[in-house]
Amino acid sequence: MLCEICQKINVDELILPEEIIRTGVFCGTKHHASFADLESAAKAGCDLCSAIEKCAHNLIMQPIELKRLSPHSIALKLRLKGHANLGYQGGSKLWVSCQGKIIAKLEAYVPRGSEAANPDLKLISGRPVSSDPASQECFDVANAWLSECISSSRHEFCKSKTEEELHGPQTPLPTRVIDVGLPNGSQEPRLILASSISTGSYRSYAALSHCWGGQPLAQISGPESRNSVQTSVDEKPNKATISLRPLTTLKENIEDRMKNIPMSILPRTFRDAVKVTRGLGLRFLWIDSLCIIQDSKSDWEKEAAQMADIYKNSYVTIAAESSPDSHHGILNERQFEFSPIEVPFISKRHNIQTTMIIRPALDDWEISMSEPKSKLCSRAWVLQESLLAPRTIHYGIQQILWECRSHSLAEGDMTPIAPSSREKSWSWSRNKRFLSDVEEVSFSLSNTPTEGITVKDIYYLRWYSILKDYSSRKLTFPSDVFPALAGIATEFNLRLQDQYIAGLWKADLLRGLLWTVSKPELAKSAIPYRAPTWTWASIIGQITTPGDESLNLVDTNHAEILNVETRPAQHTSVSTDGNFYSEISAGSLTLRGRWKSTQQWDMGEEEYWKDYIVRGVEEEEGESSYMFRYFDIGTEERLLERRQKRRSLSLIHVAARVGKVGNTAVMWFLILESGDDSDEAVYRRVGVVEVHNAVNGKRWLKEWEIRTVVIV
Repeated sequence: MLCEICQKINVDELILPEEIIRTGVFCGTKHHASFADLESAAKAGCDLCSAIEKCAHNLIMQPIELKRLSPHSIALKLRLKGHANLGYQGGSKLWVSCQGKIIAKLEAYVPRGSEAANPDLKLISGRPVSSDPASQECFDVANAWLSECISSSRHEFCKSKTEEELHGPQTPLPTRVIDVGLPNGSQEPRLILASSISTGSYRSYAALSHCWGGQPLAQISGPESRNSVQTSVDEKPNKATISLRPLTTLKENIEDRMKNIPMSILPRTFRDAVKVTRGLGLRFLWIDSLCIIQDSKSDWEKEAAQMADIYKNSYVTIAAESSPDSHHGILNERQFEFSPIEVPFISKRHNIQTTMIIRPALDDWEISMSEPKSKLCSRAWVLQESLLAPRTIHYGIQQILWECRSHSLAEGDMTPIAPSSREKSWSWSRNKRFLSDVEEVSFSLSNTPTEGITVKDIYYLRWYSILKDYSSRKLTFPSDVFPALAGIATEFNLRLQDQYIAGLWKADLLRGLLWTVSKPELAKSAIPYRAPTWTWASIIGQITTPGDESLNLVDTNHAEILNVETRPAQHTSVSTDGNFYSEISAGSLTLRGRWKSTQQWDMGEEEYWKDYIVRGVEEEEGESSYMFRYFDIGTEERLLERRQKRRSLSLIHVAARVGKVGNTAVMWFLILESGDDSDEAVYRRVGVVEVHNAVNGKRWLKEWEIRTVVIV
């Protein structure tokens, strides 16, 4: 039921002509004369007024605030996102305002095929969202996305392939895949060897990106191997939390898996992934826990080395965004605050008389793909799965979302999620276009002057952006810090042609050393050993990496890198480009530069060094420099240990850098910690110092000792 006001919503006022929209003015139309009238209509049974009232009570918690709105008029406003861009398809966000305040956020949509859905008219961009993600309607949307990505010239950043290239014998397959059988489900899934698939067969496959879940695995932080973990889990089958772990392939059951894997024994997430694969018209599916023999060290190492290529070569990746484990499922029924409400859509301007439907506002892209809505976004392995896969269908709580190198789309809205005006602010760690050729894009760097920038500078800065995201994510096995990043690093080096050194690049090492820890009071050293202290991978905790402000190296006082080396772990193999991207057992860095003990520098006393605030340092002629001092781990326990073992602190000047030529340089130093009893044979990095506005920096640096130091 609708009240008289809701039956006569003025669509032509709600949706203004495009020439007016481009002025940036919100379009809108009057609704009830007062909030009190809206409440009366809701009480009388108007569905739309009831929905608005409910949303208002959820958005405005204080009853007194709602009471103040009572005499004021209500307006409906269609919020237009991206209307200045080529991808603009109309509006969908319907906001209700009263006295200048947004009191309710709703969404408008029209059925596919409706007169108002004509994209040339740019009226309403919202489209239906099925309550059942396993419905044919949802599969039709997903298949339409896939088809357009493959064939449309509008997907300029997606490498177009012919059907033969996609489905023919040259499509690389993983060692093992799951044959999901025919779309009608008449065959049970089974594990098969790729080598057994005839060369002329349809060879495209889907890959599943999912959270393993299960407390026994999540709690491991020591040196236990995957073999011992699996054995431990298998020996305790009755432990409640063990049931959350995914179904696995082991040496003892691989023959059974090759015969069949009954749908009845698959955990819900895997079972749903099979259904999605069939719904997309694909025959093969790759799931890590089933396609890799989990209690075989040699098989895991071999397949883990290929994992990046597995996602890179997939036809599509299925991302179980909202599933915390393999049992939660993908195709869960969607729950909304209220049922869709049909409202007359009468436009005299466009000579259209049809129906518009109002629903609760859906989460936008950023919310859907971030915690707590997304469980995947916090997992380290998932980052390269997301970036390297050419196409991903994200199964969220409310809708499915599409992501490829050219577009990000949602089931409930046909306008691209991130239109061109926002591309400059994209995080390169959340964008499949992270390695697009820089000549192809005009938004390569945000807020960065083009003066002195090289193509490699752009790639290095993108790498640091990815590290910031990656370091905040979780690993079940801390030793996976390099393996889980290996695929992305390999892709970068196809452009950089550089030496990869424990998560950094040799040709940009003087900038790469300047990382800082975002929350040093929460950070801790990685135990067991996984990286030398001069690289970010030695710390468990999110790091911040040098950005645009440290782009250009200036003056000649910077440190000289005499030697840098890492030693691979016993099972780490050398890549074809001469690098090793997996685990390491040791590493050292030898620098020669201007060095000074903190005890010989003003305000360098230890008590001061445990602070993380900015302090001023007076220079000559009234000039002030500002120091930012950051410890990698800022706990009282670490300070106490340093005192008890009589370890001394010192600084070595690394470099002075500026973002724009002509600006005052920022001077960067590493904080070094000696061995016990002030042994200076080797040092450990424990932090970073920035000095801003160092007008006389060169003068006082000349007084420092030039020393060669070894950092491990």
